[in-house]
Amino acid sequence: MSKASVVLLAVVVLLLVVQIIDRGRQTDQIKAIHDAATRSAASSDRLVGELRLLRETVSQRPADVATVVATPTAVAAPADRNGKPRLGANFLKPYDRSHLHAEWYGGVLRSFGATPKGFNPIVENSADAGEANGLVNDSLCTTHPASPDRWSEMLATSCIISDDWKTYTFTIRPGIRWQQPVQAKEHGLEWLAKDVPLTAHDFAFYIEVVKNPEVECTQLRAYYDDLDKVEVPDDRTLVLRWKKKVFTSMSFSLGLRPLPKHIYARNRDGTPLPAEQVGTAFNKHWFDEIGGIVGVGQYLLAVNEPDKRLLFRRDPAYWGAGLHFDEIEWIADVKLPDPQLVAFKNGQVQAHGLNPPQYRAQILDRGEPRFAAKDPANPKAGRAGEFAWEQVRSNSYQYLGWNLRRPLFADKRVRHAFAHAFPKQRIINEVYFGLGRPQLGPIHLDNPYFNKSLVDFAFDPAKAKALLAEAGWSDSDGDGWLDKEVDGKRAAFRFKLKYIANNPVADSMLLIYRDELRKLGVDLETVPYDWKELLRIYEQKDFDAMMGGWSLGDLEPDFWQLWHGSTADLPRTSNHCGFRNQRVDELSDALRAAFEPSERAKIINEVQAIIHEEQPYLFFRSPESIFIWQNQPAKGGKVEADRWLQGVVDGLDAYHPLFSRDQRLWHFQKP
Repeated sequence: MSKASVVLLAVVVLLLVVQIIDRGRQTDQIKAIHDAATRSAASSDRLVGELRLLRETVSQRPADVATVVATPTAVAAPADRNGKPRLGANFLKPYDRSHLHAEWYGGVLRSFGATPKGFNPIVENSADAGEANGLVNDSLCTTHPASPDRWSEMLATSCIISDDWKTYTFTIRPGIRWQQPVQAKEHGLEWLAKDVPLTAHDFAFYIEVVKNPEVECTQLRAYYDDLDKVEVPDDRTLVLRWKKKVFTSMSFSLGLRPLPKHIYARNRDGTPLPAEQVGTAFNKHWFDEIGGIVGVGQYLLAVNEPDKRLLFRRDPAYWGAGLHFDEIEWIADVKLPDPQLVAFKNGQVQAHGLNPPQYRAQILDRGEPRFAAKDPANPKAGRAGEFAWEQVRSNSYQYLGWNLRRPLFADKRVRHAFAHAFPKQRIINEVYFGLGRPQLGPIHLDNPYFNKSLVDFAFDPAKAKALLAEAGWSDSDGDGWLDKEVDGKRAAFRFKLKYIANNPVADSMLLIYRDELRKLGVDLETVPYDWKELLRIYEQKDFDAMMGGWSLGDLEPDFWQLWHGSTADLPRTSNHCGFRNQRVDELSDALRAAFEPSERAKIINEVQAIIHEEQPYLFFRSPESIFIWQNQPAKGGKVEADRWLQGVVDGLDAYHPLFSRDQRLWHFQKP
């Protein structure tokens, strides 16, 4: 039988399957699937791969196929595939389509965001770039917000771990193609407009680039230092062989994303880069300079207007079960909190957050009746309003960081003094209006690994002044400022703290802290910067002190990226403050070799205690925030398309409290 006949027969088979499974579905849904099948016929290789995937899926999980075209139901995972990593067998839970409802599709989800300075998933270290890549690309395996400690299929349909946690063998899902970037329409880049299959080589290329010493990704390279070998026996098989048993190897293997080798290993004209030039070219790659980003995920980047907006459009060829929105738009040209709130009230965005002063004015002081009143006896009372709200937590913390390379902060007694001079609870009450809890160290308060024996530094100006005196700081000339001989010269204790601009809450907090330090004879100058410039400052360690925050990702701590001394002076690392402690280095290494929870807890507790004692950061707040969304029109009001969000409370109630704003259940109320 000819290849053309195979293609024609395959299309007929697909249409018959559609008729059998979904005869009762709506005409437009059948037409959509018909169109998808017709498009598939344009590429015989792609169609054969999809048919192979369909055959595998039908033979293994018949119920899961129906969820593609019918109202989904949860698919029970086999007992031996519960998502908990184990040796010698495929432990991945089946890919979860249970959130997907065809009737929910449609609309544009709009929110305020920043346009990253670049999208390169390896050299860019910002949260915005990471979020964009999360929309555009997928990983080998994934976790669910209801059970963030369990792994399921994604781009990999199987993972076998063997050799005492040192060898990971993945089977890559067939029939997946790389997206074609919007720049493929530009003159000279037409070569990008072609179908390129995803293979195991794209994952191997990601690791090859990360491990290349010429690539500026020190923060990532440390996690792959122990990766000994990457093998690609065939296009659908990826084998990662680690030198030793390392706990973080698990998440960095299972969570690995592919990198488009057909782009990053080529020049702008499409010709191959010499292998020895790939590393140096990657740091300032032509594709990044034109704002390019591609993946194999649910959305394509359709519009990129720096500092104005980003628009992500659903990829009609996406293999998986993504979000329900046709488009996701980030609005970047409305930067100030008050105009953002006005835009939310006008329906320009559907989900947002109130800063603490807005929380007080709009809800506590009843400035906006469309928000329901706060009820101390009912934490869900805010859901009743036309504009819904809920107090939520996130897996993150905020801090002031001291540059330990600077003589001013080299003495631990100075850092202790500054902790005693910080009125933490007062600031949470008066500036944040109760939104948050005092943070004590590098582990979230709700994490099971949090060291509950830590005792916070009490607000005690007298103690602070005594500690500064012990460190040699005194007002020797009677001018009101503490001074000391530093590097052979007597200097007053003056320093600058750099932080993000257009943040009135930070302004208020730092004003209070500045006044407390001035009472001690220390002169603090606060200097705001826009976000992109602040990122440069952090990466180049160009500060005396800085205000920052970290999102902590999953619930399994790892201390290498922020706290290992080997990264203190390397470029673009996250150890911004230059922290060095031999015992923390030893414990960080030991933690990576520990798999038993009790052993890990013991190590993590000791690291927390050391960092708390050393105070490289003044940890001040575990954030709580007011999440708001367009809930429902006023009684008798008009139902507008693309405005009233549904499904938000389902996630708030069903998912882990630190991941409850996952958007997979969100959708619009239909007019």
